[in-house]
Amino acid sequence: MQSRKSLIGLPGKGKALIVTDIHGNLADFERYMEIWNDLKRRENHLILTGDYIHGMFGVEDGSIEILGKVMGLYNEDGVHLLLGNHEWSHIAGEDVYKAGVNQTLEFESRVEEKFGEDREHQLGLYIDFFKKLPLAARTENGVFISHAAPARNIGGIEDIINITGGGYGMDNDNLFDLLWSRYPQDYDEKDIDVFLEKVGCKVSVVGHTPVDGYMVIGNRIVLSFSFSAGRKAYSPS
Repeated sequence: MQSRKSLIGLPGKGKALIVTDIHGNLADFERYMEIWNDLKRRENHLILTGDYIHGMFGVEDGSIEILGKVMGLYNEDGVHLLLGNHEWSHIAGEDVYKAGVNQTLEFESRVEEKFGEDREHQLGLYIDFFKKLPLAARTENGVFISHAAPARNIGGIEDIINITGGGYGMDNDNLFDLLWSRYPQDYDEKDIDVFLEKVGCKVSVVGHTPVDGYMVIGNRIVLSFSFSAGRKAYSPS
């Protein structure tokens, strides 16, 4: 794996399994790992685009179990882990809500329930891990992969590589856009094309926005895995 700060460089050959927005769904995560084990070859790659934690809507929350497994994958050949906005919330100290539930606080409560007096130490380990995660991957044949995007104010790929130099706060506009931008309220097809030209790519693949399995928006593919607006990009059955 070639990594330059916040950007992973990937070859243009082989197959890529891109998994988005697991959100604490342990059954789905284990199914995706089964798929990866079938694909695991020297030339193939698994890219997890973040939001490993914070369970959604009635599914038993396996965030802590998943996070342990994800941390175990960090140095595995062919596996590339990106930061999502839900992990970012713990770095930045910002609360994230879904359906009126403070998911940041809910996760911290689960950590306290599991680890007791060791809660603060364990949260610190998680946050240190989250800070290791890059924000994007770019393939040699022009595919840009991130949790969200585009970032409107970047000047070029160096701004992606050095994106965390501006810190993890909400005042880092480019970082915020890479983690939070949703279609159509935050960008349109023209914004996608401008962004792709700046980062030297032809196609973008993201998660973050719940869609019915997948959605093609110009030169962008939006994938929904565990958190979707209907179907999942891959069925856990």
